[in-house]
Amino acid sequence: MTAEEATAWSLARLNMVFFHHYDRREYDELLALFAPDALYEVHGRKLRGHAEIRDLLNARPGPETTIRHLVTSQIFHTVGDGSAQGTVSLLAYGGPTPVGDGPALYPAANAGQIVELNDHYRLDNAHWKITHRTAHTILAPAPA
Repeated sequence: MTAEEATAWSLARLNMVFFHHYDRREYDELLALFAPDALYEVHGRKLRGHAEIRDLLNARPGPETTIRHLVTSQIFHTVGDGSAQGTVSLLAYGGPTPVGDGPALYPAANAGQIVELNDHYRLDNAHWKITHRTAHTILAPAPA
């Protein structure tokens, strides 16, 4: 495996772990994936640093909503010794958490979105960190 392939694998894993923690509201683990001075652009907001990102995370719906992100294509187009850039596509779904057994049923109005992330990463003490993430919704459900 080349150094570039090893970096791409590490970054792909970082993104899978990111959404695992995001969907389960494990914010300490998620914030550890961001550089302390990271810029996160999402929902028309620009958030700088762990404190501002945590405020956004804490404002998310609680356990009454089940959310899952399916990470699809991950392309790391610029890989250097200590920095990298990439584009990640994902599907996002959410719906009310069921009271009993069975899956969460997402409403047609939230029939999934395709989101594209444009990322910058930095190697920090042998761990890759997100330094700048911009989220763009590419496809969203049409109004009924």
